[in-house]
Amino acid sequence: MSVTAAAAYSAGATAWAAGPMRLYGPLADELVARCPIDLGGRSVLDLGAGTGAASIAARGARVVAVDTAIGMLLGGPPSRPPAVVGDALALPFRSGGFEVVIAAFVFNHLAEPAVGVREAGRVAREHVMATIYADDDDHPVKHAVDRALVEAGWWSPGWYRDVISRRSWGTIDAATATFDQGGVVPQRVELVHVPFPDLGPRELVRWRMGMAQCAAFVDAHDGRAIETRALQLLGDAGPVVRSVIFITGRVQ
Repeated sequence: MSVTAAAAYSAGATAWAAGPMRLYGPLADELVARCPIDLGGRSVLDLGAGTGAASIAARGARVVAVDTAIGMLLGGPPSRPPAVVGDALALPFRSGGFEVVIAAFVFNHLAEPAVGVREAGRVAREHVMATIYADDDDHPVKHAVDRALVEAGWWSPGWYRDVISRRSWGTIDAATATFDQGGVVPQRVELVHVPFPDLGPRELVRWRMGMAQCAAFVDAHDGRAIETRALQLLGDAGPVVRSVIFITGRVQ
């Protein structure tokens, strides 16, 4: 993650916990549920931990969190595990220091995701687990919120455009190849459509408004007006269904 992206995530930690966590929490549960071993009592690294979705999902594990954005590590629930500020490409841990590494929506932030996979595999003894949004992941709320933000004077930051352009490995074949290139053996790679039927239009808009690329802008402007306009643009779009690739790999 770039310096500017880390700063944006740090600044948006409060908004993230109040909005995007409504989606990322259940997605972390889905990822952890696919772990081939019981995590109870095991050492787990929550890589790119954010406000702690995967840390919470890894119930019973001995978790350490790491992220480049210190603000994200300082946010979330008060019972969070020990945390370290660190770079996914040069993790500040010894080789084989954890049994499992969980990287929820992390490698897509890297210009060379296979290098991040290799580094995760270095510090893991058994498994590396990851998620990335599939190439076909979309929902009208994204476009509604973006348009409302642009009308209010926002523009998409360069670091976020870079992240979006890295969706090029958002297929089963490409995700498998990325793990292979990173020296972690893909065991289970699947595309899953995860529904969120309980989230209505307002919750969906707040999810998007709480994302790091726009949270600071919303905080500095009339967030209520932006939300109202986004809801007008969204209309009755129906529930969101995220298209996610779940990857489980075995360390060699």
